[in-house]
Order: sequence, then structure tokens, then C-alpha cells
Amino acid sequence: MEVMRYMRRLMEVLTLYGSLSPPDTAAWISAAGADYMKVDSCCGNQNHEAAFSDYRKWRNGLNATGRQIYFSLCGSNTWYAPVGASLGNSWRIAGDGTNWPALSNCINLNARLQKYAQPGAWNDPDLLQGTGIGSNDKKTNPRGCFDPTTMPQTQGCYQSEQQSRAQFSMWCVMSASLIISADVGQVSDYSLETWGNEEMIAVNQQFRAGGPFQGERLVGGDLVYNKANKTGSGHNVWGKLLPEGEFALVFISNENLPTDITCDEKYFGALLGTSHSSHYSVRDLWKHENIGTISEPFSLTAKQVPKHGGVSAYRLFPKN
Repeated sequence: MEVMRYMRRLMEVLTLYGSLSPPDTAAWISAAGADYMKVDSCCGNQNHEAAFSDYRKWRNGLNATGRQIYFSLCGSNTWYAPVGASLGNSWRIAGDGTNWPALSNCINLNARLQKYAQPGAWNDPDLLQGTGIGSNDKKTNPRGCFDPTTMPQTQGCYQSEQQSRAQFSMWCVMSASLIISADVGQVSDYSLETWGNEEMIAVNQQFRAGGPFQGERLVGGDLVYNKANKTGSGHNVWGKLLPEGEFALVFISNENLPTDITCDEKYFGALLGTSHSSHYSVRDLWKHENIGTISEPFSLTAKQVPKHGGVSAYRLFPKN
């Protein structure tokens, strides 16, 4: 209730007196007890240095409060990544991920930005969108406030539950923020199971000492999905190094048919380098079961990964 009281008062001040400066607004946010603040750049300056200067004012204002507040920049461009760590805790790298085609593009863009991710500073490929059920859509949520006919970016193109699980898997291997954009009281049990998968969340939250701290694309190129004719192309394997010599692999497909996807010795070598175990046990992170052991020369195939956002995810543990 205190937070809501402060926020209502802030809106009153903004309405009566015009926009407050970033330091003044940051002070209000801090006084409200906020732990997270997102500053969107809608209609913001697209000149790089001017945009960075604007965000520095917010950064300085938040730092001056003395309260630890996660600062999320929403610049929606990859050109924030090289300087993102000097400005805030995360930075949007693409436009709104309102559907699976847009989120596929977010994945493609983030494949080029691994080196900029580090503890306290992360590439942000946007929110966990779910399926549209539990959003503010009047059609699916009795408490909603939006008419989908006025939201052309989502017409006929909400994610399937499978695609929502693919997004969650990829956000985990990419060390992205796991922030749900839905009313969790309205979503399906499948969605709750997806977002509550503690084994996948551990992949998101854990890192090999010294990095890299974001997973990398090992196999394949860009993922494409055309919402107009519901066709796609491309498949990937992403890998992320984890503590104690462990690592995760995520297999994802936008192909038009179920597809076998293989991570072979070449790509294992690209991820692990020359220092690694000669044997690994493999655990399926969605089935929550151990599925066997692989040995040198390493190769792992995800069989018949479903089309248009199918996914498989594994954690591999070194064996002596």
C-alpha cells in the first residue's frame, strides 16, 4: 500500500507540475521502496550520444539515492550494448517482442552480443510474453483493458504454449531477465510449469567463474518465422558454461517440419575448449530425467524437435 501511495502521489506531481527531472523522479522512486526501475525511450532521442546522456542522468539520479535499484534501460537497439554496463543493469537490444516472429529476431540479435553481458549488466531481449492468456487483452482477461483489434502487432499471432516454452528456454541460456508480462492468475498450468522450472532457472542464474556469462549460439544461423503464412526456417544449438565443469545446451527450431538437431564434436570443442572431462552425463531439463552418458568424440542429437518454436534443453555433468 505504501508503494501505491507513493506512485499515485508521483503521478499527481507529474500531472500538476510537468515532468520532474531524472534526479527528482529517482528520489521519488527510491522513497517508494522500488527495487526495479525501467525507463523507456519511446519518442526518445536516437542520436547515440544524446541517448546515452539522457540515461546517464537517470543512472546518476538513482545512484544518488543510496538505494540499490535495478536500472533497466529500454533503448530497444543493439547499439546500447557496448556502453550498457556503464549506464545501467540491463538494456533492451530490440523492439518489442510481442509475438514469436519478433522474439525470434530478439534471439538473432542477442547472438551477436554475448561479450557485453556480465554480472550486474545484461543484454535484455524483452519480457516473457507467454501466450496472451493472462495479458491485458479484454478477450482473454476479464480485468483486461486492451482490445486486440487495436494491437495490430499481435493480431492472429499470440505465441503458442510451445513457443512460450521455447522463449523461456532461450532466455535462460542467454542469461536474460526473467520478467513475466502476464497476469499469472489467468495463465494455464502449462505456463506456470514453464516459468517455474527450477532446473531451467538455475541455468539462467548460474555462471562459470570468469565467464562468458551469456550463452552462445554454437549451431545454425538466424531463426525466421513469417506470421502471415505461418512458415519458418532455421535451427540453433546454444550452449552456456556453468560451475563445476557443467554446461547447458538448448536446441531450438523454426523449421517447417520436426527436425533432428545435432551438436557434434566441432561445436562441443567451440564451447568447452581443450580443458574438459572425457565423459558427461546428460539430463533433460524439461523431462526432469537423466537420459544417458556421452563420451569423446562428443555428439548429442535432439530428435524430432517440433516445428515453429520447438525446443529441447539439457544440462551436462562431468563424470570421472
